[in-house]
Amino acid sequence: MTSRLSTSRRAVLAGAAGTALAALAGKTRAAARKTGPATRRFPKGFRWGTATAAYQIEGNDTDADLWLLENVEPTAFAQRSGDACDSLHRYAVDVGLSAANGFNTYRFSLEWARIEPVRGAFSVAFLDYYRRVIDCCRQHGIDPAVTFLHGSAPRWFAEAGGWLNPQAPALFARFCSVAAKALAADMAFAFTINEPEVQQGFEALPGSGPYFRKHKALELASHAAAARASGCERYVTLNYPDIDAMTPQLIAGHEQAYAAIKAERASLPVSVTLNIIDFQPATQDSPYKEIRKKAYGEWLDVVRRTADFAAVQIYRQVRIPGSGKPLPAPPPMPYVKPDDMFAAMSRPEALRNGVEYVYSAVKKPIFVTENGLETENDARRVWYIDAALSGLHEAIAGGVPVLGYLHWSLMDNFEWEQGYGPKYGLYAVDRVTFKRSAKPSAAHFGRIARRNEI
Repeated sequence: MTSRLSTSRRAVLAGAAGTALAALAGKTRAAARKTGPATRRFPKGFRWGTATAAYQIEGNDTDADLWLLENVEPTAFAQRSGDACDSLHRYAVDVGLSAANGFNTYRFSLEWARIEPVRGAFSVAFLDYYRRVIDCCRQHGIDPAVTFLHGSAPRWFAEAGGWLNPQAPALFARFCSVAAKALAADMAFAFTINEPEVQQGFEALPGSGPYFRKHKALELASHAAAARASGCERYVTLNYPDIDAMTPQLIAGHEQAYAAIKAERASLPVSVTLNIIDFQPATQDSPYKEIRKKAYGEWLDVVRRTADFAAVQIYRQVRIPGSGKPLPAPPPMPYVKPDDMFAAMSRPEALRNGVEYVYSAVKKPIFVTENGLETENDARRVWYIDAALSGLHEAIAGGVPVLGYLHWSLMDNFEWEQGYGPKYGLYAVDRVTFKRSAKPSAAHFGRIARRNEI
């Protein structure tokens, strides 16, 4: 594991961004206190928008590590990504939809495999491509919030051992340095790695052992098949089932990437996005606090020392039982059948709970970089948006400095190993013509964004 940034170095690098964020955070708290529950206005300058990821929407990312995993046998992927949403060629359409809905921020990611398809060989053409995406955002009055690593990495990186390779943090930081030199000037926010602790969060769930043992066996077999196809000793992606061994490298990768991006533009606010499950007690003696610590406590320490704000992604609530007296069950939700356990976890109050918990732990401004709902019932999505944002407004009024809210996602897309089945988008996408069709939730969320209130 490489050495971490010194305290003084971090302070210097974060200085300009920290001052700006602190000022905005103060305005956030003050504005929320001035508005009553009847208006529920959000602070001036609040960020509204959607989040996407390159691999999930661009299509045909043949140099990426996951592309090979999709195409070996056995594979954990239900479907191949293929053309995805063809956003590689239709990014202007997507940015235009964001502008039409009144959103002021668009989160997307750089595809490392396109920019550095061969180790040490950087594509000027694809750096120019992402410059055009950023310029398109700016021309529409939208601030680009850019993730440097969202799920997929170059195939050569996986063939070299991925995040189990001792050189991984330096290789990632070099990419971030090159990309930031070319692109950071017009970014509004930057994120190093998307959800590096997501495996830890799900594996912390009580009773998940049998599922993960079976799933890990499939992942190991799939990665072994990819190694044989590549002719390498070990093929490692972020899906590789050894998160405990990868985590020190991921932490070092984030910290070195943070420094690399800041070296190119010290004033750019930079963080790492964390998947936060809202663990709550189901009984009076629930060990939910211990589960929280196991799931993401280490990464909250990282945010405290090496981030300008906390970027949180919150979807689910899980109630943790002990052996004591049961606590009252949460109230039923509309559109959710009592026996649908997965849907029952998608409680809107998880957003407020998660935001308040993370702020209490890190004492830094919060940016909700993902929140949304998997459903084909768009009426349920509309209900969820209102309920989740009402809770978020209450958190702000209670003193939590929240910078913005980005909905996952702009459109239905390739949801990793689940393929195209899950529907999270405000827009549906025709799988043949790639036409984007607005759902009622798009107009509904757009009205909230334009008015800056619910």
